[in-house]
Amino acid sequence: MPPGKKPDNSLFLLLLGQYLKKNKRALRRKEAFPITLYLVPMMEKAEAADRPIGWRDSAMFAFGYRFLGRSIEDVDLDLEDLTITDDRVFVWLAEDKTHTGEEQTITLHDREDLRLVFRLRRYVDWLAEQGITTGPVWREILPREGTATRRDPPAKKGGGASKRGIYLRPQTVNGPGSTVPAPGSEPNGRPALATDLRAGGATDLGMAGATDEELEEAGRWKKGSRIPRERYVRPTKNAARYLFKKVPVHDPNAQAQE
Repeated sequence: MPPGKKPDNSLFLLLLGQYLKKNKRALRRKEAFPITLYLVPMMEKAEAADRPIGWRDSAMFAFGYRFLGRSIEDVDLDLEDLTITDDRVFVWLAEDKTHTGEEQTITLHDREDLRLVFRLRRYVDWLAEQGITTGPVWREILPREGTATRRDPPAKKGGGASKRGIYLRPQTVNGPGSTVPAPGSEPNGRPALATDLRAGGATDLGMAGATDEELEEAGRWKKGSRIPRERYVRPTKNAARYLFKKVPVHDPNAQAQE
């Protein structure tokens, strides 16, 4: 296009409008399936075989739920960014989507049900036994060898090596060989996304009465963001409303007496 000119998009908008009228489901917004605290039995199932891949999965579930991180934040974390103490985990972030160029240290207090400290330390200690003390926290685990990847995968036929190298892709939470339903599989009969743990933690907070401001802080959303209010707080409040509770339960004995 000549400088200062804009392309004519009127035909595109017309065709798009016609398509949306004929395809109502195209307007439906695809959202993450919230993995709430029902992830506890999922973690226990992952650990049942007492294998490293299960240790990683359970640690990843506990951390992802408590961290409320965006998918790219989870998979970009390095071991050097974590400090594990007896009752909490400190996570250092150079920046995030909301805090560009602003580093922060996030405190994750442990819970009796998540056992975040135990699960994360077990996995990190296992990595250390292999001499892995730096680089990405979450790695693909080779099922046969029972070891974690420590070098970039070989170049693919007809193309270069993966741009992510040994860092997992943000579209996934579990690598190949995962032992539990997780993003990439189908818990409860529907596909799951990497943001399911973020959605699950936010949903539980909303159901527990967290305010918009508390959710913004927990998930590091921008102040005044509509996402916590419209996707977590409001839906959970609506779900709690049970109008048919006003209707008496049908009692066949009462009708017989009449």
